[in-house]
Amino acid sequence: MEELTIIAQQKFRPYLIDIMKEEQIIHTHQKISQIVNSLINDNTFQTSHISIGLALIHEFLLNGGSEFFRISRRKIMKHSQVKSLGTYHRCMKELVKKNLITYNPSYHPKLGSEVSFV
Repeated sequence: MEELTIIAQQKFRPYLIDIMKEEQIIHTHQKISQIVNSLINDNTFQTSHISIGLALIHEFLLNGGSEFFRISRRKIMKHSQVKSLGTYHRCMKELVKKNLITYNPSYHPKLGSEVSFV
């Protein structure tokens, strides 16, 4: 009986993986939609908040949609076209305050800060 179970698992494993990938894709799509809606519908957010939010979504997708992902300030500023350190830090602080992201800054030059979407 165990042999049949093992054979069935091996035979149907690719299908299960496809189903799991589909569920992950749906979950990721829902998460991104929720974030974009929050960015757009909040009248207190300026274009810099939206740009940084989209840059964070970009990094989220590059990291495979994992719950926690690492970012570098330099990359986020480049992708969002935010030039001022003050603007970057103000926007990140306000995104945290509005419960859009969690942000754990890292002072290690190569490690990067840890971010997750709430």
